[in-house]
Amino acid sequence: MSSAMRKPNILIVVIDSLRADHMSCYGYHRETTPNIDRLAAEGCLFETAITAAPFSPASYASIFSNLYPHQHGVNGDTVRVWPNSWPRLPEKMQECGYYTFCISNNVFVSRSTNADRGFDTFLDMSEPTWRLRQIERILRRVRMHFGDRVAHSVSPNRVQCAYKGDSHKTVRNVISLIKENARPFFGFVILMDPHTPYNRLRRQYCDRPANVRRFFRMRNSRAMWSEMMASRTGLNDAELGVVCDIYDSEIQHADACVGQLQSWLRMTHILDDTILVVTADHGEAFGEHGVWGHGFCLNDCLTRVPLILRHPKYWSPGTRSAALVQLHDLHQLCTSVSETGDPDLHQYPKCLTQASNAAWRGRDFVYSEFARQSKTLQFMQGYNQTFNPGLWDHDMWAIRSRDWRCIEYGESAQEFYDLGNDPLETTPCVDPAMTVANTLRYHLGLHKSELTDLQQREGGSMKDDVDDMVNERLKALGYIE
Repeated sequence: MSSAMRKPNILIVVIDSLRADHMSCYGYHRETTPNIDRLAAEGCLFETAITAAPFSPASYASIFSNLYPHQHGVNGDTVRVWPNSWPRLPEKMQECGYYTFCISNNVFVSRSTNADRGFDTFLDMSEPTWRLRQIERILRRVRMHFGDRVAHSVSPNRVQCAYKGDSHKTVRNVISLIKENARPFFGFVILMDPHTPYNRLRRQYCDRPANVRRFFRMRNSRAMWSEMMASRTGLNDAELGVVCDIYDSEIQHADACVGQLQSWLRMTHILDDTILVVTADHGEAFGEHGVWGHGFCLNDCLTRVPLILRHPKYWSPGTRSAALVQLHDLHQLCTSVSETGDPDLHQYPKCLTQASNAAWRGRDFVYSEFARQSKTLQFMQGYNQTFNPGLWDHDMWAIRSRDWRCIEYGESAQEFYDLGNDPLETTPCVDPAMTVANTLRYHLGLHKSELTDLQQREGGSMKDDVDDMVNERLKALGYIE
């Protein structure tokens, strides 16, 4: 793979549920990501990258389709299977001569959800083994007769975490596929370490053994966040500290795996011929706006994601871009680089290679969406018969500029946040300037009205046909009952 090759390799590593503000390269007080920090120092870090959705199904579908959730139709509730109507990013890369592969540890990106189309090689690492399926069958019976807590207490932690896959094994598979390939490659890799349930072996930052043991015994269940949100309760300071300690430890483990991959690429002289991307599909909430886990809010804790890119041709070392970008701008980056090798600003105004131009500001507005989750709300209702979902019982839409965010909850409510004066979005702005409010409402209205040819052809509805195996894996990760 000569450095004179016109088309670079592209390798996208997505670390599921990774908050940007828990990474040391984004200013976090712990050195959770030393290997990713090195990539940022050698490439470009985007300070404000926003995902199209605060949960996996719609976020990944947006990256692959270059469409927003209301356009591609994957809502994570009634539609989890990706429709055939829209062209996929890996198909476009194949047309440009790339060898395409995906190694996924996420159930929402699997053959069963029709996410494998366009990949020459597709490895679903979270698919349960025969032994795991037998254990789950026993646990289902325990859960049926004795309840969730008893089933959790007898379920080994390694079984609970099995559906997150094995990140070290994933990296070994990536290396193996690259070794066997002679063409430029496009790789898409998903690591799940920071996603719940947490691995009890990851305790690098934990200094309160008794609290940690209690958390794993009482809290670290397949549905802990849904149960807490259903009861409208939270964690005390000690419990929250334990959760953040374990979450940070999971991040450090994912970072070590990225470091292993980065070292091999460097040693084999492939790194400088490769656009290496590290990002996340969404963040993780720890009580902000009453939300635990992900989904159910469109604020920065869930929608602002890390985005780091490295390639010496496109980004100077240490570049930090303040441009406002959408996560699925990765789509235009990949297609434009694969087509031309050197994207032109006028032809590809949203291409992330433009960050090398200090005057480039990215987008004026970015958008995030969250469809009403009827199945998850029903799941929560099972924990608390008096549960009132409130604003969660609506479709949510958000528009964000550099300084403001507006969130709409169906037709019932709007919230405005002044990000310049309240960057943590602690308090909605009760009286935004009329020009600000009207501008945000106007552009959000235009965004909501945009339909695709796909929706017009299919009447805005698509049939979901997820198989039993996927449903079992969703249950194991606490998405549905």
